[in-house]
Amino acid sequence: MRRAIASLIIVGVAVTPLAGARASSSAQADWRAQVSELLERRAAAVRANDEPAFMATMAGAPEAFRVDRRTWFRRMQVLPIGRYALLLAPHSYDDLSPALARRPAGDDVHVVEVIEQIGFTGYDRRPAQESLFLTVVRRGQRWHVHSDSDLDDLGLLSARSMWDFAPVERVERGGVMVFHQSSASSAERILSSTLDAIGRVRRSWPLPWRARVIVMIPRSARDLQRILATTIDLGPFVAFAASSVERDARGGYALVGSRIFVQPDTFFGYAESFQDDTLGHEMLHFATRHLAGGWTTSWLEEGVAQVYGERSFPALAELRAQASRVRGLPDDHRFFIGSRDSIHLSYEASAHFTAFLQDRYDDEEIARFYEAVGAESPVSFGTDRYHLDRAARATLDVGFDALERRWVERVREEFS
Repeated sequence: MRRAIASLIIVGVAVTPLAGARASSSAQADWRAQVSELLERRAAAVRANDEPAFMATMAGAPEAFRVDRRTWFRRMQVLPIGRYALLLAPHSYDDLSPALARRPAGDDVHVVEVIEQIGFTGYDRRPAQESLFLTVVRRGQRWHVHSDSDLDDLGLLSARSMWDFAPVERVERGGVMVFHQSSASSAERILSSTLDAIGRVRRSWPLPWRARVIVMIPRSARDLQRILATTIDLGPFVAFAASSVERDARGGYALVGSRIFVQPDTFFGYAESFQDDTLGHEMLHFATRHLAGGWTTSWLEEGVAQVYGERSFPALAELRAQASRVRGLPDDHRFFIGSRDSIHLSYEASAHFTAFLQDRYDDEEIARFYEAVGAESPVSFGTDRYHLDRAARATLDVGFDALERRWVERVREEFS
């Protein structure tokens, strides 16, 4: 929008507005370059474990923010950081400062979206990358980071990790690293179970994947909810596989920095056999992250995770009870919103559909269907049904609507 206005001024008037437009453009580039330099100094201080240099990037910030970030910095230093960077988001809003409820004192104030990249040595080929919404202020010739929470009320939340809330310890063995904040014995138990899950998924899922796995056990569901930046009630859930989204200017889409999160308020209340199945389920999600895309639906994700990641098949109690009302596969939101029974039905339908596919196709064909859905461009035209149909025709030699209809008939024959 700003470029369009500037060009109109250039066309409509003569020399003086043109010079002003150039000056404005130059000033715009200057502040962004200066903020980028500030961010690089801040990231370099984290990489070098240089606390004075890190604190100098917040020299004019409120004391509470400085204390909070110093605590975060000290906790970060025990982590095996292989990459840490702070980069101005290339495809974001230019400046969000008009949304500030209270503007800090300074000669120049901006709110910028910053990509925080964190990669752990030996695990992340491409680092996790999450957004920070930083208020940056210039006083005289010096810029500083003033806050990372000024736009929280608008839902623009800066990323938070386990070490934002408490110190972190870790156990590591066999290509698995478990971060925890409480019981070392529980962390060891999860590490062993994760190694078993890796072996199980390697045997069941036919496509190759890299088994360098990070598992995180936060202190509480409340902390996990903030880490995942979600308003979904985490009560019905026991674990999650989560990834960052990496995009490029051409519409490229990749899931990077994958992590398995344990929901501590529920996970440890179940029998160890259930915990083992849960980690196998999440491991299948982990194994397919590099194949998933913008059109990969929740029923496809959860169906393959249950059938190829878990040792036992679901009892299908909800699907049996509601078979006559099944019209098709569940929409994505039904896996997160609604009653426990409704959520269970969605998972059961997904598992049953995947088993239905297994009756007709081999594992390689099902995996290629998953891969084909993920390969559909996330910025291309068409609904999710259109992209599912394209993938089904390419890999299973059948239209998706026909496949779904046959499955619905199977449900009614089997359970009605």
